[in-house]
Amino acid sequence: MYTIAEVAQKFHVSKNTLRYYESVNLLPSIQRDDNGIRHYSEADLEAVNRVVHMRRLGASVKEALWFDQEMSQANPDYDEGIAFLRQLDATLDQKIAEIAQQKEFLTHKIDMLQQQKQGQLNID
Repeated sequence: MYTIAEVAQKFHVSKNTLRYYESVNLLPSIQRDDNGIRHYSEADLEAVNRVVHMRRLGASVKEALWFDQEMSQANPDYDEGIAFLRQLDATLDQKIAEIAQQKEFLTHKIDMLQQQKQGQLNID
């Protein structure tokens, strides 16, 4: 069993985020002791992992909740689930392209400054 502080640290989220995910049913109701302290099981950690990854991929809370509920039904609509994941994948590809462009810009600036430092480039 894990405390909320341990889970928050493990997944790099705040304790308030975990409480919020539980309050909107993105996470199952977490077992509490007599003092109201949450104790996360291994199954709870799997749920946290799933939710945190969906959020980091760009899914809204509402979308993550929909996806989780849809895929846990007796007869899930796999086509809708796949379409949703493909949308997240496309968004991620776009972010990767933007980061690559920013990286290229920084590399160019670093190269220019190194050349200036060495007196190899005169910028007027």
